[in-house]
Amino acid sequence: MAAWPAYRRGGLALLLVGMAAVPAMVRAETQLFDSATYTAWADLRLAYADGERSWLDGGFGKLRHGGETAADIAQLAILWKPQLTDTVSGYVLLQGVSDAAVPVGVEEAYVQWRPVPRSGFRFNMRAGQMFPPISMEHDGTGWTVPRTLTPSAINTWIGEEVLVRGVEISGQANVWGQGVGLTLGGFTRDDTAGTILSWRGWALHDISSAENTALPLPEGQNQGWYRLFKTNQAAQSRPMVEVDERLGYYARIDWRPPAPFALNLEVYDNQGDPMALRNGQWGWATRFYNVGAAYRLNAQDELLTQYMAGHTATGWAVGQGRRVVDVDFESAYMLWSRRLQSGGRLSARFDWFGAKDYSRRAVDDNGETGYSATFAWLRPVSDHLDCGLEALHVISDRPARVTHDLSPKQAQTQIQVALKLHL
Repeated sequence: MAAWPAYRRGGLALLLVGMAAVPAMVRAETQLFDSATYTAWADLRLAYADGERSWLDGGFGKLRHGGETAADIAQLAILWKPQLTDTVSGYVLLQGVSDAAVPVGVEEAYVQWRPVPRSGFRFNMRAGQMFPPISMEHDGTGWTVPRTLTPSAINTWIGEEVLVRGVEISGQANVWGQGVGLTLGGFTRDDTAGTILSWRGWALHDISSAENTALPLPEGQNQGWYRLFKTNQAAQSRPMVEVDERLGYYARIDWRPPAPFALNLEVYDNQGDPMALRNGQWGWATRFYNVGAAYRLNAQDELLTQYMAGHTATGWAVGQGRRVVDVDFESAYMLWSRRLQSGGRLSARFDWFGAKDYSRRAVDDNGETGYSATFAWLRPVSDHLDCGLEALHVISDRPARVTHDLSPKQAQTQIQVALKLHL
């Protein structure tokens, strides 16, 4: 019998680790299909955006919309959280997005084990399909953002290209009055992370990927991806594919001093093979570092900030240690949010983002710089209805826009009104 590929052996190893960690089934009251295990919502939007066409339509636009007024179902979702035993639970989020290339798919789906702590040390484990714990904005129900309608450039990209399948183990303890946490994750798939970030650039929108997602690249035969790779590169990138039979990893450290302040540091590496190719999807070697901080100013106000810096590359070597696509990227944001007496929120965020291309810039220039400002007001109307209003302005300079007969520097403003129905 032929030997299994390395990535399948690694995936089996991750699964066995997860199974071995589940304790003997000392059963509590199992809840599988009770009404309490389901949550559903419909996020309806009316949006106006000026400027260039959206990246969803094959352009370089940074926003969900561009040069249009649109009414969309931003997300229709069903979240199922069955309780399997007293310490083991499940999590499955099925979503529909009306303007996505593939409108329906499973976003996150995993099994989680939370043993009852017997000391000051707390332990948690989950196995399945999930986003690594990077975003500080997506702490709402079902990996949503409760402070704005649109997440930052950093966490927009996490939602696009950093969905993984694997096993994650985390532990938290109190050490000399300091809260300390460590998270370790190993995963398969996510081999194409870096594709959309390099060839389209940073963006700001709230579409998150599922297992069958396809992300459109800027269209046209003048694009760098087409001129370099021709038909070897598909016109749509798929973030949840395995092409190089390698395992990736991430690690995170959390620190919470005895003050209204928290700090985290994370490293992610998909250990991608830049020469791997399968069904029009190239492997990308993508690694980044992320630093995040949260500060509680008072009972109503908080500050969140993140900084990310990384590198991604694909294709053959071109000398001096570089690949045919070889890009450094970085971004940062600061967000202020105030909880209002009405139960709503008023938030403001400033983003900065950039990328530097190190190879073949005459054919495929993936460099860019940009910044944005976002203002949002969100308010619950009743137990079953929330409303929101957001204004976002973004300015960016990307040389590749000349392939669409556009000036490299573009500005866009987007206004959104949202109604979120809790079903």
